[in-house]
Amino acid sequence: MESFQGTITATVGTSFNHTHPDAIEWLTRIGADLRVFHDGTELFHPKVYLFTSDEGYALFVGSSNLTYGGFYSNVEINSLIEGEFAAEESEDVCSLRKRLSEWHSPIYSFQPDKSWLAEYRKDYARTAHAAITQGIKTPARSEEGIGTASWLRNADWTLYYEKVIAGLSQHGRTEQRYHDVLDAAVRSVPVPWMADYFADAEKRRIIGGMEPYGWLGHVAAAGRFRRLMAKGPESDWVKIANCINTASSLTCPIPWKKLQGTLEELLGLGFTMKVWGRLLCIVRPDLYCTVASVSVRKNLSRTLGVAPSLFEKPEGYVQLIRLVHESPWFNSKPPSDRRESTVWGRRVAFMDAIFY
Repeated sequence: MESFQGTITATVGTSFNHTHPDAIEWLTRIGADLRVFHDGTELFHPKVYLFTSDEGYALFVGSSNLTYGGFYSNVEINSLIEGEFAAEESEDVCSLRKRLSEWHSPIYSFQPDKSWLAEYRKDYARTAHAAITQGIKTPARSEEGIGTASWLRNADWTLYYEKVIAGLSQHGRTEQRYHDVLDAAVRSVPVPWMADYFADAEKRRIIGGMEPYGWLGHVAAAGRFRRLMAKGPESDWVKIANCINTASSLTCPIPWKKLQGTLEELLGLGFTMKVWGRLLCIVRPDLYCTVASVSVRKNLSRTLGVAPSLFEKPEGYVQLIRLVHESPWFNSKPPSDRRESTVWGRRVAFMDAIFY
């Protein structure tokens, strides 16, 4: 929507103060013709998305709110209707356009100004505070878990690779050292993992990030995890191996609930995503990143506008990976340059070079 060259006309409702004020401000900032439905006796509840050109139209009508959940994470149902305005069947769409225009008129809606938005922000904040006090997780609160306007979400491959190179230079690091760790993982601890990996000291060094495999997180610095790797119990080794195998076998588009369930199983062993993120990263550097380093979590939190502790939890880690997987740089074609291509094949792991 931000880069769209045409006209954006939006009529939104604010019933129960569930519409985020940032969304209203953002729509205004990008030049949308925005109006807010009068919050009176009628509950404004339609979800209609109509795209038109001079000749034709595409119409989505269904259950999806204009939210991350509505278009990505929820189970929703929508109908797509396409056609040409000259066709006979366009009569219903023309009737709908007339209804949309009525809703967008002073009879039903108003154009928000700065003073109205300031008051609405207070109402929104009071409603959100009441929900928090009562332990209610509203849709708007869950949407705030990850910032959506960060460069990380919007970058193409060229910008992302520039950030990788700049990060390496800033900290005196090299691409090869990352590749050395990931190559060792491919060579010595390939998937599917076996429980007896933990009985081998060299494999434990690779898994735990002990020298010379410290890049992407020295998680074995935590003595309790080092003891788990060295002394078991074996049932925990089996659980780790099974979970890593499950997560590493997933393909895009990732079934997010399955991934989160797998991560929650791992958390049952008493360690946060600071540990498990590294293990995921070394087995599938094309899908997962590490959040083992304090500096990585802090820098991610600044970029995305969330608390660093979010990334230690399965739900926060999944939100981060979802954001990554929706980014243009992640979905780009492999570059032709050989050096870039090797990084592209492990592009999610190389986030560590940027945020370290």
